[in-house]
Amino acid sequence: MKISNQTVVIITGASSGIGKELALALSRKGARLGLIARRADKLNDVAWEGMKKGATDVWAMACDITDRTAYSEAIEEIITGFGRVDVLVNNAGVGHVGYVEDTPDEHIESVFAVNAFALWYGASVVLPHMKRQKNGQIITISSLAGVMPFPANAAYVAAKHAAVGFTRALRSELAGTGIDAMVVLPAGTTTDWSTLTEGGPILPLFEYEGKRGAEIAAELEIETPDMPSLLPPEEIARQIMELIEHPVPEYHTHPGSRELAEEYRVNQLELENRLHPFWLANREGYLRLQDKRREKAGST
Repeated sequence: MKISNQTVVIITGASSGIGKELALALSRKGARLGLIARRADKLNDVAWEGMKKGATDVWAMACDITDRTAYSEAIEEIITGFGRVDVLVNNAGVGHVGYVEDTPDEHIESVFAVNAFALWYGASVVLPHMKRQKNGQIITISSLAGVMPFPANAAYVAAKHAAVGFTRALRSELAGTGIDAMVVLPAGTTTDWSTLTEGGPILPLFEYEGKRGAEIAAELEIETPDMPSLLPPEEIARQIMELIEHPVPEYHTHPGSRELAEEYRVNQLELENRLHPFWLANREGYLRLQDKRREKAGST
């Protein structure tokens, strides 16, 4: 699909991070944008910036995508306004930090509501339109955590695995329709995600795990795998632009992440052994954070 001033793209989670940068990148191509997010003030800022950068038109719709009725109505309003929809980008996501035994039901539910259930809500609205058009794309932003595990992230990992499974199943249903379903698998990205997580900020735990994990690996004489470096959201957005124009079923954004995922798929036990120092460090760091939280709670 060639991006032009006739291309209509709906993006969820468009007020910050990857969603914002994708909206701005598409604006430079003159695309028509339907932007959806909860934070109306930030969303409107992105819409105005998009218009300044060349978007043909922008609709900004503040809504909670976990509210199926509100989300469906927002999409329908955008499609009615533009007369069609070419691409839906399921970008909205919420992170999580917590070991399984410490994860309350409300965190499990909120993580799955945004990262998994909302995929059905959006797809069920755009698909009838795309089928009438006989073309379209549904792009879901999952994660490297959608194809391999990370500790202290069980709810998030499970939901992102669900996003991958959703896309694979959707592809099978769309055979011969002219509609494409694709999943993007980013690793670490420098966005607000690392601080806006259920259960508290996860960045301090990541930082502790990396430093302490290297020490444990040296002590145990274990050769750890090279982990993907952080990338800025602008780079992820650039790659999604390429994906729109040159579709592939599953797209890894970070150098080395495809190889890491393939190693896990082919030889899970061996890679787990090599990741062992990081996982030990993660638990150590997690317990330290839990102790600090208990101390803070006890002092208030």
